Amino acid sequence: MKLYLIIGLLFCISACSQKQTGSSVYSLNSLGRYATVKDKSEHVNRRLIKNEPASYQIWLSQPLNKAQVHRYKSFLKEHHLESIVPEFELLQTARDWKNCNASEYEIPPQEIWSNIVPTLKILKELVDIKLIDDFTVTSVYRNFALNRCASGADSSKHVFNAALDFRIGSEIPNADEFAVIQQTKNKLCQFWLLKGATLNMGLGVYASGQIHIDSSGYRTWGPDHKSTSSPCITQLFSNQNDKGKADE
Repeated sequence: MKLYLIIGLLFCISACSQKQTGSSVYSLNSLGRYATVKDKSEHVNRRLIKNEPASYQIWLSQPLNKAQVHRYKSFLKEHHLESIVPEFELLQTARDWKNCNASEYEIPPQEIWSNIVPTLKILKELVDIKLIDDFTVTSVYRNFALNRCASGADSSKHVFNAALDFRIGSEIPNADEFAVIQQTKNKLCQFWLLKGATLNMGLGVYASGQIHIDSSGYRTWGPDHKSTSSPCITQLFSNQNDKGKADE
């Protein structure tokens, strides 16, 4: 009888050990699929383990591009901003690059590299306080011709390498993701209301999961590119009304 008890105990220990060893966490790769990471105890940054697209590898294989990317990464490293988003996302131009006969990736002129620093610091703060997590940077620097072709304003901050766009969640979100997107938009508005003026932060909130941030002026806008359509303005008026009622 004791022998059976010992065998049973050993079997239980072995099964528990295998369960722990086989535990997994998942992270979203660049193809929208989840990649498995074996050790759950490791800190996993889902933004930084995305697979580089083949198009980026081909673009990067050109010697001039590779040398420029190396210099740009060194510049960002000096400001401790090299590990916020994957390298290829930081160099993406515009979602309409193909329709505009432009390059999918481009390094901004060196004289305007510093313009992205305060914007990336805003993004880093949003990540550090866990306000955003599952997001994809979709557009950063755009040259003037591409920006105009992509229906951007001539004064767009993207032209000056001072802005970036990112998408919350999937490109085609399901109902559950859509709820998270709306919650995140509300949190972004709260952050903008509390710290936007200090950070000189511009915040564009669109109908989809697309978000624009820059560091070129405290302002906000919505789907029609006007401040009145921004959900942040609705929150501002709501907060003012609540404050007024409290003061009565």
